[in-house]
Formats: sequence, C-alpha cells, structure tokens
Amino acid sequence: MTDHAGDLADPAQPTIRELQPSRSRIGFSSEVVGGIAKLSDLVVVLGAALFAFEVYLHGILHYVEGKDRYAMTASAGAVLFIVGFQQMGGYRLQCLGWLRWQATRVMLGWAGAVSILLALAFVMKASEHYSRGWALGWAVTTLGLLLIERSALYLLICRWAHQGYLRRNIAIVGAGGAAERLIESLRAREDDSIAIIGIFDDRRDRVPARCGGCALLGTTDDLLSYARRRPIDEIIVTLPLNAERRLGALFEKLRSLPVDLRLSADPLTRAFPVAGLSRVGDATLFEIVDRPLKHWSGVIKWIEDKLIASLALIVAAPAMLLIALLIRLDSRGPVLFVQERFGFNNTVIRVLKFRTMHVELGDRSGGARTVRNDARLTRVGRYLRQWSLDELPQLINVLKGDMSIVGPRPHALAMKADGRHLYHEAVKDYAYRHRIKPGLTGWAQVNGLRGEIDGLDKARRRVAYDLAYIDGWSIWLDLYIIFRTVKVVCAAADAY
Repeated sequence: MTDHAGDLADPAQPTIRELQPSRSRIGFSSEVVGGIAKLSDLVVVLGAALFAFEVYLHGILHYVEGKDRYAMTASAGAVLFIVGFQQMGGYRLQCLGWLRWQATRVMLGWAGAVSILLALAFVMKASEHYSRGWALGWAVTTLGLLLIERSALYLLICRWAHQGYLRRNIAIVGAGGAAERLIESLRAREDDSIAIIGIFDDRRDRVPARCGGCALLGTTDDLLSYARRRPIDEIIVTLPLNAERRLGALFEKLRSLPVDLRLSADPLTRAFPVAGLSRVGDATLFEIVDRPLKHWSGVIKWIEDKLIASLALIVAAPAMLLIALLIRLDSRGPVLFVQERFGFNNTVIRVLKFRTMHVELGDRSGGARTVRNDARLTRVGRYLRQWSLDELPQLINVLKGDMSIVGPRPHALAMKADGRHLYHEAVKDYAYRHRIKPGLTGWAQVNGLRGEIDGLDKARRRVAYDLAYIDGWSIWLDLYIIFRTVKVVCAAADAY
C-alpha cells in the first residue's frame, strides 16, 4: 500500500499517516472484502466439481447419472472449507493481503475439508458410489483454482489499497495522554490502511501543536467543517471517561456526521453507558453511534439505486419526452427546474424537476411553500405535481449518486418547518436525517406526510419517520416503500 502522506506527515512514523484523504466512489470494508472472498471460494469449489464431472465422467466415461449426489458432496466440501477458513481468521482483510499466509492456509484448509469428506465416506461406506477419478480431479482442480483466486484477490486488494478504497480515515478528538497512547497503539499495529487525518481539541490554546507526532488541526467546530469537505470514516474521542457532561455534549454535537463515532476505552470504566465495544488495530473503543448503511448494506443500497433508476428511466423515457413537450407548449421557459437542496452529510446538491411554475413566479430558494390552488402553478404543472410526475428527472440524480430511490426527501435550503423557522432551527435532530442520501420517496411520504407541511407537529413527525427509516433500513423495507409509493401516488392525495 503506497504512502500518499501530505505536508503534515510524520516521516518517523510512515505507517500511520496524516493526509488529505481522497474521496472514493465507494469504500470496501474488511467485511465486504471477506464476503467477496467467501463467495469466490464457493464458486471455485462448486465450479471445480462441475468441471471435473463434465470433463471426466461425462466427457470421458459418458456417465450422466448421479449428478445431484456429486453436487451435494461438492456443497458439503465448500461449506467445510469456508467454515474452517473462517475459524483460522483467513477472511480478515489483513490476512487476505498476506499472500504467503493465504497460500499455506488454503492448502491446509482444503486438505482438511477433503480429509473430513473421505472419513465420512469411509464411515458411511459411501465411497463405492463415487468415482475416484472425479474425486482426484475435483480436489486438485479446486486447490489450483483457490491458489489462483487468492493471487488475483491479493492483486485486487493491492490495487484497492493504492487507490484508497481500503483506507480508513480517522480523526481523534482530545490531545492528551490518552490520544498519545492510542496513536502509539495504532502505530505498533503497522497497519498501513489506517490513516490519522489529525487531532482536534476545543482547548486549542492550552494544548501543544502536535500530539503523538500528529498535528492539531483545530477545534471540534473545525472538525465539523472538515468533515463536510473531506471523507472521515471514524472519529475517536480520547477525553477522560469521568467527564460525563462534557462527553455528552460532544457526542450530541458530532453524532449528526455520517461517521462511526467511538470513545476510547483505555482505561475501561463504567462511567459512560455505551452500546458495545469495537476494535481498531489493537485499540479497544466504545461504540457510541454507527454509521448507517455500512459494509454490505451500503453495497446493496448502491446496487439497488443504480438498477432501479436505470430500469425506471428506460420505462419512463417516452412519458418524460411527452411531458417535456407539454411543458414547452403550455408556458414559456425551460423544461427543467434546478434547485439547490440539502443532500448527504448536509452538502448542497442540485436537484432536477420538471418545471411546474411560471418562470417569473418560481422560487429557487424554497422559502415559499406550495399551497393548494397555488397561483404560481402552470396548467400542466398542477397535474404533474398531483401525480408526482415532476419528480421523474430525479432518477438522473440517483444515477449521478446525489440521491437514492428511497430515503428522506431532500429539502430546499430555505424551506421552513412552520412557515417561520428553518427546519434545523425548529426540529431537534433534524441534521441526523442527512446521514444518508436523500430519496425520491421515503418512509414519511408513504405514512401520510406527502406534500405540504403546514405546522411544526407535521414537521417533527416527518423527521421522526426519516430517522426511523435510517435506523431500521433493510432492502425489504425499501421494496415495501416503493410498493406503497405507487399506491399513494395513484391516490393523488395531499399533493399540489
């Protein structure tokens, strides 16, 4: 893994770097890479069994019976190997990046799986029902393919590491002795995938400019600003555990960020209630908040968005062309309306819509909400908003990566919760809804909160539904919301 250290890098400690992290399209956690390795192993073992059957039994001996029996045996072998390799820790990212270790453990693991199958066949007196030529061909082919697969995965991991996909960017809050011990522990691990971007401490004038060889970059307010501009995967707080009030205020301040928020557990005490414990390198940490849609959940959500958006665009393309023509014929001005709204991590995104208002009456800020029988709407625009057809161009936002199919609806920058106060001023925990990408539809919209929000109570309920969706996300919930959305849109209620 190459070193891309910036100007703040400590040359004496090259393994844990301070850097200006490069934003990647999608990150690969240890769980995701391990899952890829498991799936590859399953395909290799079953594929080798099928290859041996087709070439030796079918191709040479012209034997076509008992294919199901051989498939069951191959499946048992795959399970035995994967479970055994899991117990050896072979699917951890650090082990997958060590080719020699992988080669020796793969040979041992596959030899163990084959030995167990042979022992079972002997005890059950089932060996006479299997071809020895097939068994030998399957065992040898599988071993060869597993070694090739591990070599390919090793090269892929090296490439991902070089491109920054595997790097975990960590910010540390607190510049005391606990932070120095944490940095020392991480450096002792010699894990080049961990990158410390810097130290943040509200006592900036009372702490040294560097801590454990890492630079002090500012206060926690600076950390909030930094996290809006640069990717951070984890924030580790190293403040004293007996400062409950200070820690509580700090976690309340930082929990709106889409990162893993952790409290250092050295020394371990019961002074602060936590959800669980986790580890980074050899350091033990308290789990305070988990980043939503991490590991495989993030991958599944990304595939869901791209697949559904692509199919929907293909299906809706004729209707979108017709709508564009009707808009041009109905009123002067552009077909599309572009509005700046809040997106992932509170960043500003440009959301696309079909124009539904007269150009001279439109409101790009979103400060003036649309009401029933709004005089600003065009004739075509009224129908488009009633059936939510004006939202169709946002499928392009989904393909661009600014939005998801399902998620909290993106709010305009000047949108008010009760006609007087901005949402973040009026609704507690409002910023937490920005921890995932906004969506074309959402849990609030299918629960009676579609359209105009004309009171503070409705605004709070909408945010509550958004937060409940984030906490309870699953692919099945997304599919249910999409199904419910079709029913709600067809009912054409509360949309104008």
